[in-house]
Amino acid sequence: MLCRLHVMNYALIDDVEIEFGQGLNIITGETGAGKSILVGALGLVLGVRASPEVIRTGEKKCTVEAIFDLYPDHPCRAHLEEMGIETDGGELIVRREVMVEGRSRCFVNGLAIPVRALHDLGRALVDLHGQHDHQSLLNVEQHLDFLDGFGNLWALRSEVESTYKELVRLHNRKVESESIAQRQRERQELLTFQVKEIAMIAPEPGEDETLGRERSVLEHAERLIETAVQLEILLYEGEESVADQLSGAVQLMDEAVKMDASLKPQAEELMALRYGVEELARMFTDYGQKIEHNPERLAEVIERLEALNGLKKKYGPTLEDVPAYQDKAQRELDLSEALDASLEDIQQQIDAALESYTSLCIRLSDKRKKASRKLSRAIEQTLSELGMPAVQFCVEMEWQEDPEGLVCVDGQTFASGPRGLESGEFSLSTNPGEVVRPLVKVASGGEVSRIMLAMKTVLAHTDSVQVLIFDEIDIGISGRIAEVVGRQLKALSGSYQTISITHLPQIAKMADVHFSVRKKTSRGRTVTRVDVLKDDDRAEELAKMMGGETISDLTMEHAREMLEKK
Repeated sequence: MLCRLHVMNYALIDDVEIEFGQGLNIITGETGAGKSILVGALGLVLGVRASPEVIRTGEKKCTVEAIFDLYPDHPCRAHLEEMGIETDGGELIVRREVMVEGRSRCFVNGLAIPVRALHDLGRALVDLHGQHDHQSLLNVEQHLDFLDGFGNLWALRSEVESTYKELVRLHNRKVESESIAQRQRERQELLTFQVKEIAMIAPEPGEDETLGRERSVLEHAERLIETAVQLEILLYEGEESVADQLSGAVQLMDEAVKMDASLKPQAEELMALRYGVEELARMFTDYGQKIEHNPERLAEVIERLEALNGLKKKYGPTLEDVPAYQDKAQRELDLSEALDASLEDIQQQIDAALESYTSLCIRLSDKRKKASRKLSRAIEQTLSELGMPAVQFCVEMEWQEDPEGLVCVDGQTFASGPRGLESGEFSLSTNPGEVVRPLVKVASGGEVSRIMLAMKTVLAHTDSVQVLIFDEIDIGISGRIAEVVGRQLKALSGSYQTISITHLPQIAKMADVHFSVRKKTSRGRTVTRVDVLKDDDRAEELAKMMGGETISDLTMEHAREMLEKK
C-alpha cells in the first residue's frame, strides 16, 4: 500500500505530507485548490515524464517522495532484488527530483535508478486512472493477463508457457547441433580421405629413419663394395697389410717379453689387436658379399619414403604424429555419426513437445472464449449499475496466420508464444448503435474512470497492483449513480487500497480516510494545503459540497445523516 506522499515545491505545493490509510481514501476540495496537482505529483514519482515547468516558481528543484509497504510476496520484490535493491521489512521509498535546468534524478531505497526503471516499477505499484500513461488496463499487453486471472486459467497458461520454453530450448539445441553437424559434414569427406590415406600407407614408428639408412646403402652399393674390398686388402690380404705388420710386431714383442716379463700384458694387447684386425677383415669380406646393387629395391624404398614424408608434411611434423592425427580424425568422424543420432532424438522430442504444446494452446483458447463471455457480461452489468447501461464490452481475440508458426490447425499455421495462440484486447462501445472499438481509443476522463472502476470491480483479486487512484471518476454523474459509484469504490477498497478525487458527497461519504485540499495565502503567495478531516469537519465538507460556502442547519444535518447511513 501507499503509506505516505511527501511533495515539495511542486506547482502550488510548497511542502505537503500526506499519510494514506487502508481502504478508501477520498480527496475533496474546491475547484483549482490542487487536488489533481497531488495526482500529478504522484505520477512524477511513478516515472511519468518530468518537466521543469512543474517546479514551484522561484525554487531550484521539486521533490516528490512516496513510501510503500510491500506485502511479502509482492511481485515487485523479485524485480527489486534483480536490481540490487533491498526491501527489508517490505518498506519501499521512492524519490524523484526535478531540477530547474531540466535534469531529473530517481532513487529507490537510496539507490539511483534510470527513469525507465522507475516507470516500470511504478506500473507494478499503482494504477492511476485519469492519466493515460499509467493505466494497466489501457496496456493491451496485459489484457490477456486479466482475462486469464478472471477465468482461473493461470495453471493451464503456466503449462503452455513451460511447454513453449521447452520447445524453444529444444529448438536452440537442434540449431546448435545442426550447425555442428553441418560443419562436421563439410569436413567428413576430407576426414574420411585422411583416415583412409593414413591407413593405406600404415606407417610404422621409426620406419622413415630405417628406410633412410637403407636408401643410402642402396644408392652407394658399388662404392660400398669397393670400399669393403679395399679395406679387406689393406687389413689382411694385401702385401704389407696391417695384419702382416702386426704379426711382425707380435714376434718382436714376444722377444721383449722373454727379456722383461712385465711387458706380457702389452704383448697380449698387441696379439688381441692382430686377431681384431683379422676379424675386421673377415667382416668386410662378408659385408661386401652381402651388399647388393638392387635398383628395383632402391625404387621401392624411395617411393615408400616419399609416401611417409608426404604424411609427415600433412599430419606431422614427425612420423609419430601421424597415427595420433588419424585417431583424432576418426573420433571426429564417430562424433558426426553420434550427432546425426542425437539430431534424430532431438527431433522426436520436439515433435512430442509440439504436439503437447498445440493441444494445450487449443485448450487454453477454448477456455479463454468461455471466460471472455462471462467477463463481458459481468463488466456490462457493472457498467450498467454505474450509469452506462448501453455499453457493449467484449474481448477481441485473434489467431495470426504465420507460415513459420509453430501450431498447425486444419492445415493452417499460426503464430504463438508463451501466452498461447491468440492476442487479446478489450473493446467496447459506450453508446447504442456504435461499433465496438479498442478500449484505449474509446473513452476519456470520468468515463474512462468508470470503465476502469467496473473492470477493477469484476477483476478484483486477479491483479497484482494493489493501489488504485481514480481522478475525476464522478464527471457526468449524480444522484443514484453517484451513490452506486461510491458503493462500488467502497467495495473495491476491500481488495485494493483505493484513492479517489471526487466532487460528489455521495462518494465522499464512503471514505475510510478523508482529505481536504485547500488553497491558502501565505506571505503573499498561494499555497496548497491538505488536511485530514474527521467527525464534524467531514460533515462540514460534505455540506459545502452540497450547498456551497453558505451552509444551512438543514444542509449540515443532511451531511451528518449521510455519514451515519453510509
